[in-house]
Amino acid sequence: MGFCYLNSIAIAALDALTRGPTRVAIWDFDAHHGNGTESICEGNDRIRYVSFHQHPAYPGTGSLSRANIFNFPVSAETTGAQQMEVLRRSWKCVEEFWPDLILVSAGFDAYEGDPLVSLALTRDNFGTLGEWLSQTGVPCAAILEGGYSSDLPLLIDAFLCGWERH
Repeated sequence: MGFCYLNSIAIAALDALTRGPTRVAIWDFDAHHGNGTESICEGNDRIRYVSFHQHPAYPGTGSLSRANIFNFPVSAETTGAQQMEVLRRSWKCVEEFWPDLILVSAGFDAYEGDPLVSLALTRDNFGTLGEWLSQTGVPCAAILEGGYSSDLPLLIDAFLCGWERH
């Protein structure tokens, strides 16, 4: 169901757990809820899945948190500043797990100019998300998820430059 046939982030998390890390956090800031990632990771106490996403929106899931699944849904009516506050809380949830590895489902469709959803993040906001990653000291990797604006290269650049900054 959805936009992906192979769940790259879940495959990476499960593979990583066979190679040394004992705790893997997946931070998903794609505007669409990662229902497949949630389904694959649910019940695995060595993985913490943390999702920031627009709700209601396709696929219509992600309103509840449970066990190792932490959903942070926001409505289209929230401001960019409010969305960043929710993202900050979701990031704290990642950090509180004390993971050995952080994997990121980096979706840039939460951008204010994206044609598919109605979120309000700016290019600078994506730079901030990258900065948060760089400050952890924990090994991190990111996989590109959604992003349908012609500004996508600029958004990715802002994220990567923020990640590199520290």
